[in-house]
Amino acid sequence: MIIGQEKLVKEVNKVFAIFKTSEATIRPHFILTGESGNGKSHTIAALAKQHEMQLIEVNAAQLTKEGTSGNSLSKALSPLLQSSGKPTICFVDEFDKLFISGNSNDSLAHESTTGVQNEFLKVLESDVISVYGDYGKYVNASAKNVLFVFAGAFNGEANINIDRLREIGLKTEFLGRVGLVFNAEKLSLEDMFSIIDNSDLLKKYGKLFPKEDVSFVKSELKSYVESVYDNNTLGARLVNTLIHSYFIEGGLTKKSV
Repeated sequence: MIIGQEKLVKEVNKVFAIFKTSEATIRPHFILTGESGNGKSHTIAALAKQHEMQLIEVNAAQLTKEGTSGNSLSKALSPLLQSSGKPTICFVDEFDKLFISGNSNDSLAHESTTGVQNEFLKVLESDVISVYGDYGKYVNASAKNVLFVFAGAFNGEANINIDRLREIGLKTEFLGRVGLVFNAEKLSLEDMFSIIDNSDLLKKYGKLFPKEDVSFVKSELKSYVESVYDNNTLGARLVNTLIHSYFIEGGLTKKSV
């Protein structure tokens, strides 16, 4: 279930349909922006499932430059070896962490993150890429069937466009290959209420605590969410935090939002 983000769902549905129907001969890679907790990863995962396409996820914030210690891009993309040439979505989360302009990263971090940007650029330009295989050996994997989605919170900025991305630090060469930008919107209060009503976590707690009046719990959660809505920095994640708090701490206590 995708709650909210109607405009984004319509846009991504069209991209995924074109990608799959063309048998991956058309690959409209795109950048996805939006505040943390607004459902970017959930939306992409749910739509990939609806279109019956494989999904692999990469956390860009954890990537290190090839040849240095850590999780390199060649390791992160190794699941492509199991894609069997089928249309695959690669969701690259926290992509904005690779941008240097305006932050306080030292020169070593600058070199590493710039290097990862360049490595992504090489992947976008290639039909075949080298990935980390069994026994530490590099093997070739096809990249022709992969659609890349580069997502990030971008400090919560709204309506980010290509020009703003260039100012932030994304290379012009990259934007020439990933020219589409979609924006996830802040979840409305009604969306937050719907998330509470449909929470699987709340249902599980309800089974563990059968004496609790789930309707009352929902009412308490909604009242709290409404009171902090304007200052909520956690997005949909706030709901699970509050549910845990209610059942473990015996009620709702003031949380950082």
